[in-house]
Amino acid sequence: GIDEDDSWPTCGSTKSLRYAISKDTSCENVYLCPWGDPGYVEFSKLCDGVETCGNENKICSESRKQPKLSTAVLSTDKSMTKHLSYCIKGIKNTLNFKNHCFTISTFRFSNKNVYGGTNTTIILPNILQNCDHMFGEQYLYTSCADKCFSSSCPLRNIPRYEACPGQYQNRIGTIANNEYLTFVTKSYEDIYTNKYFVCDNNVTCIDYSQVCNLIDNCGDGSDEDSCTNNFKCDGSYIPVTKKCDGSFDCLDLTDECNNQCSRQILEGNALKCSSLVIGFLAVLANLIILSKNTGTLKNCKTTVALFNKSLIMMISFGDLLVGIYLFVISVYDGVIFKEQYCTQQIGWITSIHCSIIGVLSTIGSQVSLFAMCALSLTRIYGIKNSMRIPGEVTLMKSLQVAGGVFMMTLASIIIAVIPIISKFEDFFVNGVKYAEEIKVFIGTMNKQTLFAVFQGYFGRMKETTLSWHLINKMMSEMYSHDNRYEDYTKNIQKVEFYGNDGVCLFKYFVKENDPQRHLVWAILALNFVCFFFITASYLIIGIISHKSSKSLTQSGGNRQITQRNRKMNLRITIIITTDFLCWVPFIVICVLHSLDVLDATPWYGLFSMIILPINSVINPLIYDDTVTNLVSVPIQRLETQIAASRIYRELSLRFQRLSTVNTIELDCVAVQDEEVPGTAEMTGVRDDKEMITQL
Repeated sequence: GIDEDDSWPTCGSTKSLRYAISKDTSCENVYLCPWGDPGYVEFSKLCDGVETCGNENKICSESRKQPKLSTAVLSTDKSMTKHLSYCIKGIKNTLNFKNHCFTISTFRFSNKNVYGGTNTTIILPNILQNCDHMFGEQYLYTSCADKCFSSSCPLRNIPRYEACPGQYQNRIGTIANNEYLTFVTKSYEDIYTNKYFVCDNNVTCIDYSQVCNLIDNCGDGSDEDSCTNNFKCDGSYIPVTKKCDGSFDCLDLTDECNNQCSRQILEGNALKCSSLVIGFLAVLANLIILSKNTGTLKNCKTTVALFNKSLIMMISFGDLLVGIYLFVISVYDGVIFKEQYCTQQIGWITSIHCSIIGVLSTIGSQVSLFAMCALSLTRIYGIKNSMRIPGEVTLMKSLQVAGGVFMMTLASIIIAVIPIISKFEDFFVNGVKYAEEIKVFIGTMNKQTLFAVFQGYFGRMKETTLSWHLINKMMSEMYSHDNRYEDYTKNIQKVEFYGNDGVCLFKYFVKENDPQRHLVWAILALNFVCFFFITASYLIIGIISHKSSKSLTQSGGNRQITQRNRKMNLRITIIITTDFLCWVPFIVICVLHSLDVLDATPWYGLFSMIILPINSVINPLIYDDTVTNLVSVPIQRLETQIAASRIYRELSLRFQRLSTVNTIELDCVAVQDEEVPGTAEMTGVRDDKEMITQL
């Protein structure tokens, strides 16, 4: 026959050699078993809960971080007595629960009396329980005893005699309740039971421990579909407690991307609106300052003025980049992705676009911070040398200013770009995403998870930190690489440093075991030092300004200078306060997160989109008067026009008439109508009428 023909189509080679169903069959590479026959597992059967060869299921459990399930309960009396939960005799710390247990001595499905069959006794808590964390026998007996909050008994098909043909060679036919034929099997000399779950296909029967255990043992899903302890996704099952837990456990991502818990880059309308408004205002305000100062930069006559204006432009340029970052993130969140972000999250955080946005944000924040630090030190220097004649702008001085600006910008670029250089990937790559077709890996994998997978596949390994190059090589060895078939192991997406969250921000929140912690802590320390210098400098400027104002006030000096000093002190207070409120709480939170005192991950969006960028809107108002004047001049003109209008004058006149206080004079003393002097104050005057008559 054709099945004996030597030309029958095959797939694979050597260890993966196998016959194809037909000549039209599309062959693929396969998972290679570390041991056992048949030596390979096709992708369609990989991680299905059925052990095909080797330790396939252990490897799948390690990669998906699946908990080890307990599907059998404590059994005594030749497995005919089942002890559930804490109803176990002899455990001291559960003696207090003794009175909370009760016994069902004749547990039988469908309450039918099977002739010759032995009844099962179950001892379980006499309280309603949440059965979502129970599996196998624990789930079945508890739910069938009506002791679950919202879980019904999964048993529904009666084990009739004709069910499950070919199974249980030692089956014995008997009658159930004088109504129908059933069968029992002999387990001990005098024990005959029929504790079997009959699948809907009526072809397969399974043990109670295999029911509701997250594995489709029936092949038609009937042993799992009626269970409330699981969530079904892409043909497999996960514990329902892993639904909406923040990590992907299904290949189709439905455990996280659904109506109950779908995620977006920015969660909540308040955060969405705030980031969009702050981004728009930051871009607008800083563009105004840059356009104004760019044209007047060449008009600077002194080196100090040139350096001050250059630094103010640097601050505006950095804040402009931060504003662009906020605006772009808001557009991606609300326009491009919208509700579809959850399913595209991995593609986004592994994309080059996310890294570019993160780099721009980091350059902007660092340029702005370095420029503010340099500007504060420059102003301190200017006050200290205020009696000297400022030097004129020369070519050499201009080059020095340009060199300072270039060095600060270069330092910011280096800080931002180092984490995405491929040479340093072992320090800054947070994880990888492998092709969905190979099925073992779901979502993004970090080094710790991959090390556990390799231990399960290759055997005992030395505890060490693997390089990503070696990791990808070892992963590739787990699969065949036959010619002419697509090699999915080469489809690798890296979760770069900026992809640790959908907002694509510099990864400030690190743990003790993060390889990038040294760079992050160094940058946080550097930023704190900059903040310290800014604060100290402006405190000194404020003290000097206060002393100057005080001396001018005492000597009756120029009031205009005094008012200008007060305005400067107010501006200094705003600078110190805003910088403190932005950076100090953030640095404290980062430290507490690193020490595992708290988990700051849920606050990432708040800090990245509001707390840190708010300075990008405030800085244009306190470091340069361009925007303030641009807004205040039209307002002043409007106020002048309103004050000159006829309606305003009439309203003012009416208000003055209503508020006029009528007075009378009494011996050169003015007394209000509402105030009647006392007797002691008006000697010889009996009442108001007499007083007025005498006047």
